Amino acid sequence: MILGAAKAIATGGIDAMSLRSLAESEGVPLGSMYHHFPGGKAALAEEAVRFVGVQVTELIEQGRGGHARQALLAFADRWRRVLDASDYRSGCPVAAAATSSDARQRQVAREVFADWHRAMSSMLVDAGVDRSRAPRLARTILAATEGALALARAAGSSQPLDEVTDELYTLLGDAVPGQGTR
Repeated sequence: MILGAAKAIATGGIDAMSLRSLAESEGVPLGSMYHHFPGGKAALAEEAVRFVGVQVTELIEQGRGGHARQALLAFADRWRRVLDASDYRSGCPVAAAATSSDARQRQVAREVFADWHRAMSSMLVDAGVDRSRAPRLARTILAATEGALALARAAGSSQPLDEVTDELYTLLGDAVPGQGTR
């Protein structure tokens, strides 16, 4: 149910997600949705966005120990797989939550993005990026990747994501001491 909700949110946003449609697509009784998520759609959406948040945070943290460029490639590859699997109809459910009409969902998105930013900043410091630069670089990576996802969805191609990833890879090479180009 949580994965199905994350996919639905990534495709149409929280406001367009229907528990009835989700129950049908996931093959579960509608009553089960309310049993597991007594708070209804809002509770399920929050859980789905947080679930994706944790997955991506763990992916970022795998880059600790000086592997910032590999973490960037893994981060981009995760989103490329989402794009490919959905035929470019889905993007990031956290970004979708950030544009929800529900203030609580926007708050959840802020929290998840803050977690990603902290993890990315810490990973960059571990890789050797100057402590004062790491938070700005982390924000740049996250913002550029989210923007590239939107451009890729609009284009129906991973080319925007690939181009942005290549530029970020070069930027990281310049920011991490002792690392050159690919």
